[in-house]
Amino acid sequence: MQNENIQVDQLEDQIIDHPDLSTQEELLNESLDETFQRKLNAKAEQINRGELLFDQQFEKESSEGGSSNDPNNVNFQFLITKSHLNYDYKDYGNLEKEISEWFTGGDLIKIGLNNLINYYDANTTELNQLVSQIEENELDNISVILKIVLYYAFGEYANKKTKEEQIEQIKINVNHLLKLSIYKPLVTKLIRFFNDRIEIDKSSDGAKMSNSTESNYFKILTLLYFLTLIALDNKDTKFRGYIIECELLNHLIKFLEHWKWYKNQSYRVRYLILIVNKLIFIEFGDSNHLKSCDEFLIKLYDIKNKKGKDEQSTLTCSPLDYFAFREDLLDKYPMFNINPVDFNKYKQSQEEIDQQGDKFMAFNSFSNSLSNLIQKATTIKSHTILKELPGVELHISTPLPSPTLMNSDYMTGGEKIRKSYQVNQSLPFIFPNDQINNCVPKSIKEADEIYRKSIYESYSIKRLWNERENFMQQERGYIAENTTNESDYDFKKLYKEYPTAKAQISSIERVEFFYSSNLSRLHTIIEIFMEIMISNRIEINLHHTQSELNPVSSIIKDKVTKTKVEEVLFAQLEVINVKEITLKASINIILMLLKWFKINHVLKYYYFSSLLFDQKFFNISLEYLSRCFNNSNIQNVSNKNDDNSDLIEYEILINQNKLMNPKINLPRRNFFNNCLNKFSDSYEYKFINDKLISKLPEKLDSNNINHRTINQFNDNFVFILINILNIINKILIKNQSQRIFALNDLKPSEIYKMILINYDNESITPIILKTLKKLVPYQGRKWKSVNMDLISQIYLTLKLDLKDNWLSGKDLESDFNSCYDQEIALRGLIQFYNMRKYKDEMKKIGYKLEDMNNEPLQFKLDDDDDINDNFNDLSIDKMEF
Repeated sequence: MQNENIQVDQLEDQIIDHPDLSTQEELLNESLDETFQRKLNAKAEQINRGELLFDQQFEKESSEGGSSNDPNNVNFQFLITKSHLNYDYKDYGNLEKEISEWFTGGDLIKIGLNNLINYYDANTTELNQLVSQIEENELDNISVILKIVLYYAFGEYANKKTKEEQIEQIKINVNHLLKLSIYKPLVTKLIRFFNDRIEIDKSSDGAKMSNSTESNYFKILTLLYFLTLIALDNKDTKFRGYIIECELLNHLIKFLEHWKWYKNQSYRVRYLILIVNKLIFIEFGDSNHLKSCDEFLIKLYDIKNKKGKDEQSTLTCSPLDYFAFREDLLDKYPMFNINPVDFNKYKQSQEEIDQQGDKFMAFNSFSNSLSNLIQKATTIKSHTILKELPGVELHISTPLPSPTLMNSDYMTGGEKIRKSYQVNQSLPFIFPNDQINNCVPKSIKEADEIYRKSIYESYSIKRLWNERENFMQQERGYIAENTTNESDYDFKKLYKEYPTAKAQISSIERVEFFYSSNLSRLHTIIEIFMEIMISNRIEINLHHTQSELNPVSSIIKDKVTKTKVEEVLFAQLEVINVKEITLKASINIILMLLKWFKINHVLKYYYFSSLLFDQKFFNISLEYLSRCFNNSNIQNVSNKNDDNSDLIEYEILINQNKLMNPKINLPRRNFFNNCLNKFSDSYEYKFINDKLISKLPEKLDSNNINHRTINQFNDNFVFILINILNIINKILIKNQSQRIFALNDLKPSEIYKMILINYDNESITPIILKTLKKLVPYQGRKWKSVNMDLISQIYLTLKLDLKDNWLSGKDLESDFNSCYDQEIALRGLIQFYNMRKYKDEMKKIGYKLEDMNNEPLQFKLDDDDDINDNFNDLSIDKMEF
């Protein structure tokens, strides 16, 4: 529809403002109206017949010397064709996928996969005796025991014929190991190893581990990973209880932080990240459990107007929007007031509403606080555009003489003159009203009633404003009643009052404990994850690698040389695959922590998102996505046609990238293939996609739209992509325009639009539209006119608000001037929250709390803490695997 309007406007310009030679000749024989109507009918027929498709328009403009990169042309073809990505997002994959991603070819050699059966056959000791032997002996002396247990955990693969049989046996055997509680001595050995290595690294120059220690360390990690996968699948509460009791997750986070400052390849950091990723699901819960926790908190905080399943179409507004609307009504109708009888319809009284209004609108002197900048009330009279309007000398209702009629330059062939007339909407409305003894129209009362019923409540808003009140007390010098470490919840009371919600309460409690124990480490953990993303680069040409590994296209015929070349290529490909799998786990950890921190307390979520923002997540992630979609090393450009280079380059861009290319699969280094000793000599390696989206089968619907379905893609990268898009959207906190400006400067809309148009998916499309909804108000007029299809899709897809002024009603100048103040106010509130509740952890990163003889609480940097030096010298090192 947008392209049709643009073409009509161009037709009008061609006839009236800038007629070409052919049009001038037609105007000599016909009137202007007849010429315009005839051309308009011809254009409408072309649109209806679908003749102006992308290819024909491209050929037409190429022959006329026009621009082939006109975004209007690119958009038009997607009005009649949609490409759907057939991907179902899940928190983690099936057992086969997760196990295969754990091992590399070198790991299988390190474990001695081919020799494990010899130890198992030679030893007839009962498994329960092996558990006690692991507990009694030191780490260096349990190598044989670990090999026996490993073979048993691997499904006793020597007598299995198929992969399915082995997987089923793995489930049976590992379940038996869980019943024997073999994880207890394994976790004990692992924690002791972590503590010993931390002491050794800090006391010396990092003494190297022996080969037996390193080998046994990896075997323990492998066994724990298998136990965690099966326990996650079976929801083993006994395993979860012990993991919580021994604080394994905290020990892993602590050791990851230690690895950041004392790099050592023997620590196998990628395996620690994979285990942390799974332990988060064990201790906290998956996405489904997170939703149940959200429902519990809605009940706990008495959120009555939370929309239900039958109220999906109900429009809502925030409390701040409602009170800003009330302020505008009072400016327009000074005599406006609600009849006290009407309050029987609502949940709150007039007094409660007025108190909330004073708090949200910062009317009283007590609300004059730095925290007011976090969420500013945008009333009409506060809009900066009123400063540009002329001073008010007469009311808008004062009669004025009609303007004199003047000839328009437009009628004589001149340029169009567009004028906008704006008046001060905050002036009182003084026109007479026909209602007796009523100075406010009924429609205004109905509007206020609709707004009152539509105020959206959430436990996040309640907790945020409760902490804001505590912050304002501190600003005015009041002494906090309790400056010791305290929790946001009374868990003992909650367990007693809600016995049916023990699982939800337990997860919230674990998040609270994790945050209070690792607050000082979160910055370093994010630094590690950013290093992993930066290191994800493909520096070899996959097209050439694919050609060389396949016998048909290989140029090397000597078998000895070919074997050596294959080993080198396999090693390079495996590194790329390992980096992608590690990044997948890292990004998932970040997203799950963001979600769970928000469930626990909104300011925990704000703090973690601020760390991500400070660590340049926007820059690093968008640069990573750019490398994944536009990289000559993952494209086959041998078929490029120079005659249509622009078109072919765009097709290569959307068809040959990390998403569309098959993920790297090396059968000779696959765990199950090596266990069963089954390899195919006729396997064809494929790393570059050769099936164009435009050539996929199409299905026409009732609206004459062709639908294509993409079934072959790299599911690992799609998982990473969805999580990155979600994290970016969560960092863009509402009313924090500084972050929006920072993201906007990176111009993400082009890559977002490319993903949105070519890979429609229920997990990708909504999150991109949510992010674009935050960015669109700060784009220029030209961008908006060209991308009206995106704007329309936002309106059609996302849930509307009762006050949906995101496109044209924002005060952009005020947002720009106050963006730094908003960020500073948010950081001040976050710091106050962390210092009040977690002062011991904050002291580790250089802050301490002073409470001197009932004087106001003061936050200051502790100059004596050496820990500050670590954060001042952060640098991105090359990732080691």
